[in-house]
Amino acid sequence: MAKQKILVVDDIDINREILKEILQEDYDIIEAKNGIEAIEKVMHYKNDLSLVLLDIMMPEMDGYEALETLAKSGYTNKIPVIIITAAGGNENEVRGLELGAADYITKPFFPESVLRRVESQLELTKHRKYLEKVVHVNVEKIIEMRDNLVDFLATIVEYRDGESGGHIKRTRLMMEELFKLLSKSKKLEKEMLKINREDISKAAALHDIGKISIPDNILLKPGKLTPEEFEIMKTHSVKGAKLIDGMEGINPQSYVKACRDIALYHHERWDGKGYPEGLSGDNIPLAARAMAVVDVYDAITNKRVYKPAFSHEEALDLISKGAGTQFDPEIAEIFVQNGDIFKNIENS
Repeated sequence: MAKQKILVVDDIDINREILKEILQEDYDIIEAKNGIEAIEKVMHYKNDLSLVLLDIMMPEMDGYEALETLAKSGYTNKIPVIIITAAGGNENEVRGLELGAADYITKPFFPESVLRRVESQLELTKHRKYLEKVVHVNVEKIIEMRDNLVDFLATIVEYRDGESGGHIKRTRLMMEELFKLLSKSKKLEKEMLKINREDISKAAALHDIGKISIPDNILLKPGKLTPEEFEIMKTHSVKGAKLIDGMEGINPQSYVKACRDIALYHHERWDGKGYPEGLSGDNIPLAARAMAVVDVYDAITNKRVYKPAFSHEEALDLISKGAGTQFDPEIAEIFVQNGDIFKNIENS
């Protein structure tokens, strides 16, 4: 079994030799003479390095500056640093700990003390990594349970709407692919930086959750809705948002926000003539603007109780004509230009 690597940083040769003599039986020792060298060695051995012993008083770059640089780069979150300070140097110890050091060792070195402090930090790091792994696994399980529950709820709505559950899968995949394409758009660059693509593709499943509150005689009506019936149908966006508002304790909050934005605003129009709030342009959340295109495409190309299925070409033509009025022109253009991607999803 390979020995754990420890980086010893000190400008005085005898100090490095003493520490090497104390530790080399159990550990693989790497040496550096100043802060600059130390940072270079950490970057080089970052995946294999277990611990850093860092002297404070050194030329070129002292231990404080090196420690601060390592902390800002995130290395001290994974590799513990024990500072080396003169006996009685309480101010050095405090400053080092404030900058991110895990512990300190005083000069002159006492072999047993050095060994115990090194072992303690390595053991603490081992336990921390184990706990992080356990937390990660549990978080993944919770997210999977959340997604399964969301899909289940959305599927219930789809069965009421005369769908078989395929609409959820298709729109999720289309949103995922569409946002890959949107990430390359210069016009949408700033908005894209504010969102999590994974949250949005998963949140798409709940875009019509509010339809669970719409009476069957309206939801399943085989013909055109009357103005009064359409007003009732339109309430599904607001009711969906209210249902999502009740998702207390669901994390991350970016996911809940994406769910709410999509459910509430995916029937808004670029020209401000949509519902429920009559928002226009980029005042409509990006996720909802994208969902508007995907939802219309999937609705057009699939048979519903009130209409037959139309062709892929007819759907793209409608989206193209609606660019700048019903749809965000940038999103509509990107969708139409990459129509084959969405056709393949539709036919899968």
